[in-house]
Amino acid sequence: MKRILCVNDETRTLEQWRRSLLERERTWEVRLATSDSEAMSVFQSWPPDAVVAASRPPATDGTMLLSHVRDLRPETIRIVVGESAQGEKSLRALKVVHRALPAESDGELLVETLRRSLLMRDYVAQPQLRALIGQVGQLPAVPSVYAELTRRLNDPSVSVFELGELVAEDAALSAQVLRLANSAYFGRGQVVTRIADAAARLGTRLLRSLVLTAEIYGHLPVSPALAGRIEALQRHASLVARIASSLDPRAAWKDDAFTAGLVHDIGKLLLLSRLPELSARISQEAADSFRLEHEVEVEQLGAHHGALGACLLGMWGLPSAVIEAVHGHHDLALDIPHSLNAARAVAIADRLAHAATDDEEMKMRGEPLPMTIVTDPRWAWWREMAEQIAHESSVV
Repeated sequence: MKRILCVNDETRTLEQWRRSLLERERTWEVRLATSDSEAMSVFQSWPPDAVVAASRPPATDGTMLLSHVRDLRPETIRIVVGESAQGEKSLRALKVVHRALPAESDGELLVETLRRSLLMRDYVAQPQLRALIGQVGQLPAVPSVYAELTRRLNDPSVSVFELGELVAEDAALSAQVLRLANSAYFGRGQVVTRIADAAARLGTRLLRSLVLTAEIYGHLPVSPALAGRIEALQRHASLVARIASSLDPRAAWKDDAFTAGLVHDIGKLLLLSRLPELSARISQEAADSFRLEHEVEVEQLGAHHGALGACLLGMWGLPSAVIEAVHGHHDLALDIPHSLNAARAVAIADRLAHAATDDEEMKMRGEPLPMTIVTDPRWAWWREMAEQIAHESSVV
């Protein structure tokens, strides 16, 4: 049974939340609080799976309350309702909460948001990993991309489309831009998966705030060794994105595949930046035992980086097509149908990218291709195309 704590100083709205939740999910247990102090008392005696809090002071201040919840029990899902600012305040809120909903949200939206967040969290079973994911409000960017973005943002003539192209060179920044663009502040139910569209939705001013105020990067130190590994991971992600979106250039899922390819290894970035010693041990164990890294991750963590990334991105509210591809890029049975989709395209592109790269270490980390792909009539063209994209990337 899932426990949901709802916090709002408007008792009528609070009761409406309770009715909506219990009418649609009879297995949930719901408790109410009308102030932050009452909420913390309930929280400590009855640890909930999720907290839904109104953003409005004075009796309740959702973002501040959820900040305390994150610090005390980071694996708790945190949803704020009623936050409407579209500037730096919205960035600060999204650093603390998993999802932000508009004040006029109906019961169905609240229930579906909770359902989806709880489902995403269930991708990862270990409490320690859930806590790790719940603490993440930012991930480290590729240092060279961050430096170029900072330089271009100081140019008053730079366009939002140029900034979008730069954003699309970095997985961590792309994830955050998509997260904000699809939040209640800007999305209003209209999902975007193209990074250029997400950047345009936010606009130059907010992109500038997103980067220059370091809301994404926080205080995460990036050592030279870590920077090198992040650079290699990003080169691979960029290659996967370009290959995935080129497997069928006329497909409707092309943009979804590009975005999912760019963030497919965000779980590796999470482990690399937050648990670097564990990440290094997993890599070494895989090399010593001639196994794939994601197999060692499952053995040691109970989940591989695809599940970790999908959990994080899903709780952040990224589009389902992207989450499905991230989650399944090592698990999909690649018995290729006549028509592909974004998830299968990313899984194939990941294998093609490992095989086509000049980076010997990255090549060794690739998994073998099943015969169902190798015997597909499109295979020769896919392989040639991937090698051409890899060559173009290496000479840029």
